[in-house]
Amino acid sequence: MKTEDKANTSKVRIAVLGQCNVGKSALTVRYLTRRYIGEYRSNTDLLYKQTLTVNNSAFEVEIVDVSNGELSFPEEAIYWADACVVVYDITSRTSFTQACNLLQRVQQLRSQLPMIYVLLGNKSDLEHLRQVEEDEARTRANQQNVQFYECSVAENTDSIYTSFDYILNECRAHQQQTNKTRKFSVSKMIGTLIGNNGKVSPNSQPQSGTVVVCHKSDLYKSRILKRRANFTATASL
Repeated sequence: MKTEDKANTSKVRIAVLGQCNVGKSALTVRYLTRRYIGEYRSNTDLLYKQTLTVNNSAFEVEIVDVSNGELSFPEEAIYWADACVVVYDITSRTSFTQACNLLQRVQQLRSQLPMIYVLLGNKSDLEHLRQVEEDEARTRANQQNVQFYECSVAENTDSIYTSFDYILNECRAHQQQTNKTRKFSVSKMIGTLIGNNGKVSPNSQPQSGTVVVCHKSDLYKSRILKRRANFTATASL
């Protein structure tokens, strides 16, 4: 990728959380590859990378499928991510309760830092086994001030792509606003010093890429430290 292309590509990191067997891995792979995995087992967080184009904007997307969200709170992934998708199974009330509890804890942890949230009910094709009504889940999402979708990964429903595209667009809007503020501050400072305000014209060019799966290893370290430092600085004001 050319240097100017990279400068106009938004990098978005997404953490996918939820109980085992709700379809987190199948959801992630379906979104990135349009393929369906019926069953998937892993005892470690997996990172998926791909460059996508949404609404003529290029995104470097990293999605972490958190394997043990129901066993211990995934603090590392939460500090690392820009957005969080919490998945539950509409045929399992236990998974819904777990998803709502996870959302609440994530919001508490990131209360001083921006984050995009989605509550996603999977397996809508199993209507005859439903334990969580759509209206109930939507009401709960509204109460927690998060975006809500239902989908069927098995049937490849449109809401799979709508939910992730919503995240990418929201993250890009936030990044653009942040960059605009930073550029204004820097330009103002330079203008004060040398009397010249600089402006940069965007020139976004969509790119393509492939999915790479790897173990988390040192995935989170540098970003976690930076996020924690920002959190500490903000909380102390």
